[in-house]
Amino acid sequence: MRTTALLLRFLLELALIAAAAYTGWTLADGGWPGAALAVLAPAVVIALWATFLSPKARVTIPPPARVALEALLFGGVGYALWQAGAPAAGTALAAVWVLDRAVLALTADAHSVLEQAP
Repeated sequence: MRTTALLLRFLLELALIAAAAYTGWTLADGGWPGAALAVLAPAVVIALWATFLSPKARVTIPPPARVALEALLFGGVGYALWQAGAPAAGTALAAVWVLDRAVLALTADAHSVLEQAP
């Protein structure tokens, strides 16, 4: 179960990056501003994830702060999708993240082959 949740988490991370690019393009109405936001928005998401949330993050933050930052990213991009005219996608992104986070919390004692040994 934990392995499945971790695989879903990876797919959610990819969806978050793609959604950030889509909303940047759409909310800026395309053109050069849209192209710039379609590059910058996912770059910000990637930078935040790599710095604070990845398994090999450069900066270690406490677990509650990790969850808060994830909630900010998934909630913010979910809301941006809503504003970009894709409310179902925005709701789904945030809702699936919440469910996946719950499964990961409930299976915290289990070990997955996808995780580094403690």
